[in-house]
Amino acid sequence: MATMDAATMQAAQTAALMMTPQQRKAELEKAMRNATPQERKQMEKQQKEMQKMWESSSPEERAQIAAQQQIARDAGAFCHAMRPDPDDPGKVPSTVDVLNAITCCTSFEALHDNIKSQEGDDKKKVIMAFINLERWLLENAVEADVSGLKASKDAGAEKKRALLLLLWILYRVKAGDAVELDARMLGYVEGTKRLATKVLMQAQMMLPQQRWIKAVLATSRLSALVVNELWSHDDADCVERMTESLKQSELNYPVLKLRVRTILEEQAAKEELAIQELGKSEAWLDSEAAPASALPKQFVRMQIELTRLHTSEQPTPGDAVTPDNPQGILEAYWMYVEGVKPDGEPNVMIAAQPMVVKDLTTTTLRASVKFEAPPQPDEYTLIAHISSTTVVGCDLSGTATFTVQEDDVPPLM
Repeated sequence: MATMDAATMQAAQTAALMMTPQQRKAELEKAMRNATPQERKQMEKQQKEMQKMWESSSPEERAQIAAQQQIARDAGAFCHAMRPDPDDPGKVPSTVDVLNAITCCTSFEALHDNIKSQEGDDKKKVIMAFINLERWLLENAVEADVSGLKASKDAGAEKKRALLLLLWILYRVKAGDAVELDARMLGYVEGTKRLATKVLMQAQMMLPQQRWIKAVLATSRLSALVVNELWSHDDADCVERMTESLKQSELNYPVLKLRVRTILEEQAAKEELAIQELGKSEAWLDSEAAPASALPKQFVRMQIELTRLHTSEQPTPGDAVTPDNPQGILEAYWMYVEGVKPDGEPNVMIAAQPMVVKDLTTTTLRASVKFEAPPQPDEYTLIAHISSTTVVGCDLSGTATFTVQEDDVPPLM
């Protein structure tokens, strides 16, 4: 009998996390009904082992397990809400779209219960505070966020309040003293930021497994906004604030140049061998080669070269490695490769790779993705995205194409 490999098991676990509790129960019952006697026995054994582990756990371990399960449920609800719209598969989620997905987290129930428990003047103060938040945001937020907030008016009071708190995290530095919040409201804001941070971190691991490239990129962009409490990647004020924040850590604001190309795998291997033999370190993209032209199922490589124009002349600080940063990473990006699909089909994520800097004098970062050319002759387009989850305003992308030719070689008889 065939068994699931690690990747399939991980995908199944991720899919389960993205379901509601009712959906998970229904899927489990369905799986039990469709399982063979041996599979059913194995599933029952796993459930008993999990129950035994729970019963033998200490109160502290149970609390930790429960917290981990809760954040997994929250991240699952978020990912479920970030699924591509079948009626608009190419839609790029806006900031408010991603924030609305976070409001689906069940952990917000504690916030809603706390607000409901307020009485008399305390409840009036809370309601008035939310009214003031909304009024300020509608008057001062960027146009896209204002439109998103207005479009969410029918979401219900509970989700609307969660959305207002999430938006306030992004805008409160800009607002300054324009809106005064008491200790209770400040507690709501801080709790919301902690929850959003945990959900986004978990989702950054879960979403790529679904290959939803638009959702992956939107989540990455929002993560940078939340971490820095800034409202836009394009606003000059946000970039200036980001630059000043980096200066305080003795870091330069990223100025990046991206070059991408496609090349046949055997040609790439020859070039790299030649460079090694000559003892040179030229970039892969020094030569302006034409896009790759491959036969069906021939291996092609996409090469990505990221140049750091903000390279520091100072050596890397000696204290870069810390308990919080054991690898000494000073700058990091995610490189995502998007495969462009025909009209009506959602584009997919082909690959994801980290690109990290441990030495501030590093000039160039390189990555490559090897894949098999599709069987259908045509011209294909790939987009390489460079995204930061911690720095605002430095994301960029580059496009490359390759062609699959007709294989006119007659089959062997």
